[in-house]
Amino acid sequence: MPNRVFTEELFSISSNESQELAANLTEKLADLYRSSPALGRYFSKAEIQAFRNGSVIADYQLTFLMPEEQQDQLRNTTLSREMVFNVFRQFLYDQEGDESGQTYIDPVSLNMFLRH
Repeated sequence: MPNRVFTEELFSISSNESQELAANLTEKLADLYRSSPALGRYFSKAEIQAFRNGSVIADYQLTFLMPEEQQDQLRNTTLSREMVFNVFRQFLYDQEGDESGQTYIDPVSLNMFLRH
């Protein structure tokens, strides 16, 4: 989040500044994935794990729920790493020119795993 300045208060996820920023970012991520035609029906929640120095770097977790009988197919197609990343990337492209500043996702920072 290049338009934000990292402060000492952001080191603690329980601080007021962290809580406010986390709530705002969580809402944006949830709205983004809920509104996705491909991913919306599987999206469950977004959670901010931590903030790090950079401009402000947010570590977050997205949770998608998949029907058990379709897990292999969905994991390899609809809920693939590429699809989740591309939905976010399209959102960023759509925001270009927005006066609030750019948000950036590092492609190698996206880690995905299956939980039962």
